[in-house]
Amino acid sequence: MGYGKKIKDWFTEDVEDDEEGYEPATSDTEPRTSIFEQAHSKKTSEAVNAFNANKDGHLILFEPRAFSEASDIANYLKQKRAAVVNLHRLQKEQSKRVIDFLSGVIYAIDGDIQQIGPKIFLCTPKNIGVSGNITMDDDELEE
Repeated sequence: MGYGKKIKDWFTEDVEDDEEGYEPATSDTEPRTSIFEQAHSKKTSEAVNAFNANKDGHLILFEPRAFSEASDIANYLKQKRAAVVNLHRLQKEQSKRVIDFLSGVIYAIDGDIQQIGPKIFLCTPKNIGVSGNITMDDDELEE
């Protein structure tokens, strides 16, 4: 077997431990995936499993129409649940007050708040991790 084939087999097939040593798996019915695809799939499934491990792993969308509804969001976050907050229905000053209030709540519970869209925020408690960043254009941030 040439070196090219050995390298190709190493990247595309799982290796099983055989009595005589390591032999590549040779099942024609199994789809071939590279180790890079397997690693990506494994990371994704680990993230999903971590979120599902939380029995109360609910994500809820809030669209407050007044500042007074911010306390409902705060109570939800205090129960260690994640929330997406859409501020499109509020005026600019009210939106700013809600974000200031939620920032205080997030600080108190040692959580995280991230802008995921124009006037849309993801608020998470300490027990729910968020990976990655969303980049926005300057015109999206001004809205």
